[in-house]
Amino acid sequence: MEYAWKNQLVGNDMILSRKKMSLAQGQALPAGPVRRAALHRSESASGPGWFAFMGVMMVLIYIVLVIKVITLDSLEDSALFASYSILVSAYILSRFLLAYFYVPKQTVVVDTEYRPFVSFVTPAKNEGEHIAETLRAMLGSDYPGDKFEIIAINDGSTDDTGAEMHNVQREAEAVNVKMTVIDWERNRGKRDGMAEGVRAATGDIIVFVDSDSFVADSTVKELVKYFKDPAVAAAAGHAEVHNAQTNLLTKMQAVRYFVAFKAYKSAEALFGAVTCCSGCCSAYRKSAIDEILDDWQTQRFLGARCTYGDDRALTNCLLKKGWKTVYAPEAFSTTIVPDTWRKFLTQQLRWKKSWTRESFKAAAFLWKRHPIAAISFYLGILLPLLAPIVAGRALLWLPAVDGIVPWIYIGGLILMSMIYGVYYRLFRKDSLWIYGMFFSWFYTLVLVWQLPYAIVMLRDTRWGTR
Repeated sequence: MEYAWKNQLVGNDMILSRKKMSLAQGQALPAGPVRRAALHRSESASGPGWFAFMGVMMVLIYIVLVIKVITLDSLEDSALFASYSILVSAYILSRFLLAYFYVPKQTVVVDTEYRPFVSFVTPAKNEGEHIAETLRAMLGSDYPGDKFEIIAINDGSTDDTGAEMHNVQREAEAVNVKMTVIDWERNRGKRDGMAEGVRAATGDIIVFVDSDSFVADSTVKELVKYFKDPAVAAAAGHAEVHNAQTNLLTKMQAVRYFVAFKAYKSAEALFGAVTCCSGCCSAYRKSAIDEILDDWQTQRFLGARCTYGDDRALTNCLLKKGWKTVYAPEAFSTTIVPDTWRKFLTQQLRWKKSWTRESFKAAAFLWKRHPIAAISFYLGILLPLLAPIVAGRALLWLPAVDGIVPWIYIGGLILMSMIYGVYYRLFRKDSLWIYGMFFSWFYTLVLVWQLPYAIVMLRDTRWGTR
């Protein structure tokens, strides 16, 4: 399926062409990473190659199941570790299986007359390099110009972020799109910026977009369809990596992002309980946010004010109130990911801290959801907490103390990493699937050890990248 960037806006000698990904104000910019990301998305897997990889997937799953049956024999000798091996494989495979059954009703029946007023909200600090492109992507939305507005919050930036915002504001005025820029002299934090945007918004639907993310022209149109259901409070869009081709690290993240959205969010959305509507691009019912806005903005944990994990915390607040949160796979965006190991590990530490905090908060009420969703959620907490213990035993203790090479553990890791990569290849016709296998190894050998440290550092509210 071809995902064209097709919308054009013309005014005061300015042309916004999403099809060519160019902006002309006397001079056209060259096609950049956004265009490459869009073309990459259109290369969906199909043909004989798809059937070959599906066959490989079936063989891999069969081998994993055989190994797990054999593992049952060791339950008496090592109940904890054998149980973990079985449960973690069942959990991962169940993500793919449940995702298969998620077919949004909105893809079948669409009300083309449903056009609620939408407010884009984007806070930014020192994002002068990307913020204009982020805002222009919103401005190029294939949605009636009198049905959306853009609210940009300059959160105490010390670079040209504010100037870039005002430049795009003038372009918006030229095409009769309402855009508001809120300038703060001192930095207040992303959560305060998001809350300020909500209070200033006049739309029925709020669409949060990170300051380094870029929406497709059809994204807002795809997102609003989900709010025809009055029980839906939030819809997470689909995000892929904007700078995927930069290096090994970004290529690994490209596969990770795709699987995290396509499989994991689809599996949660099957039960109306997506646990994190990503900050890259997600839509919210304003009336639902208004109910919990103050509590979310002033959230505290272990005596400290919460300054990270804003998207997961906001989703949690809505789930606690009984709202449905869903996934909109057709609402496409790209996002810039860390391209250095230092930035990546800092980001992952922050994410793990917010995951820990919000997972334990959600544990108090998610048992009320569908039994399968609840069991899956609690397994999703238990298994990562046990992972460092299991990995330490297999990779350090057994070889050093007992002289045992953990072939079963290594073999299982190889199989699951191959399944992870092949799943990506079933939907994307490129070579990035190989890097998905690398990421599985990297997670086990490096990232798994971050979680215990993240738990210890929960009260540290610093982002680490500012």
